Amino acid sequence: MSGPGGVEVPDARLLSIYADPHRRPAEREEAFRVLVERFQRRVFAVCLRVLGSPPDAEDATQETFVKLARGAGSFRGDAQVSTWIYRIARNVCTDRVRFEARRPSTPVVDEALERADPDADHAALVDASDALRRALAQLDERSRTLLLLVSVDGLSYAEAAEVTDLAIGTVKSRVARARVRLGELLADADESPTDAPPPAERHGTDDPGHPVQPRGPPSGAGADGA
Repeated sequence: MSGPGGVEVPDARLLSIYADPHRRPAEREEAFRVLVERFQRRVFAVCLRVLGSPPDAEDATQETFVKLARGAGSFRGDAQVSTWIYRIARNVCTDRVRFEARRPSTPVVDEALERADPDADHAALVDASDALRRALAQLDERSRTLLLLVSVDGLSYAEAAEVTDLAIGTVKSRVARARVRLGELLADADESPTDAPPPAERHGTDDPGHPVQPRGPPSGAGADGA
């Protein structure tokens, strides 16, 4: 939706139009449609990051906009509309996580692997995916979440700060440190041998029972430091 001269209508104005019962229904519907179009992708990304399951994230995204529609009239302009929407999404996800915590968990299928080209090198794909997951798992939870929100989900530092209730300076420093640490961990993984020779060859003996000396941890593999 654009105003006079093709200027984009601000989010707060769109929300105000939708919340005004005296506006024509078509005008209200259009205002809300534009809001959904602007924020749907980012809200889905936030929900997916929290819930981990695309179907659950889709449901949470829909619930977020339902709550937005029902509560549009309560918006007082004391925060940006984007901040308000992200808080609604976070609350929806938190409620779902609390509910699911009372139920047995079901493993989530990695859809990226399911959609992979059957003629592609699946072994290489799995190895790369596993290496990234292992590296991410070594970051502390907050830094990992912030890194994914900014680098994968495309949120700005300000938006990530609003979603997580952190200062924007904290978000910037956490993301910067997480990127450095993730690069170190992935570099260590690349340097690790993938085709190790059999024990007898490594020790210059044909005795398969020759004890193998334990390898030390790769450099930089200790605490995550994030």
